Amino acid sequence: MEVTSLSSLLEATEEEGRVYKYLSSFVCSKNKDVELFLHKKAIENEKRNFSRTSIIMDETNNHEIVGYFTLLIKNFDFTNVSGGLRQKLTGNKRATAFITILIGQLGRSDSYKGKVSGKQILDLALEHCKNHIKAYAALKVVCVEFEDIAPLHKFYEENEFKTLQKNENGLIISYTII
Repeated sequence: MEVTSLSSLLEATEEEGRVYKYLSSFVCSKNKDVELFLHKKAIENEKRNFSRTSIIMDETNNHEIVGYFTLLIKNFDFTNVSGGLRQKLTGNKRATAFITILIGQLGRSDSYKGKVSGKQILDLALEHCKNHIKAYAALKVVCVEFEDIAPLHKFYEENEFKTLQKNENGLIISYTII
């Protein structure tokens, strides 16, 4: 698998429409929001510097999209979080907020189900956070936001994320330290 930035795809292609067409080949029937983001929002977010999307490609199969992840830097306010955990995440037990790397999107193509695990895609995202963002910006906390459903809790817990809090939208915020 090869990981490339959406920015580099846009720079290498003279026609943005070709990149949209390539991204539209990604199908994720289990989570249409993940599919829709890549099809409709990823390029605009990239151009406006809201987030950075990385495409995971199968270099042995015509660079077919295996999956992708989108990262951004986000500020979260603490709600009902102990002073000890605030200290661990920010270095200040009285902190009211913290800055984190947010994995905003994470998805695998239907055609790679059973071939590539969600864990493999998450590991690539975390590796990217560690090797690129932490190395240059000194951010060490990575968060995910997800719906409060058992399979997602299980997935993130099995991948060493700890539940932090529920946000105002009812989504769970979990974190790991890289």
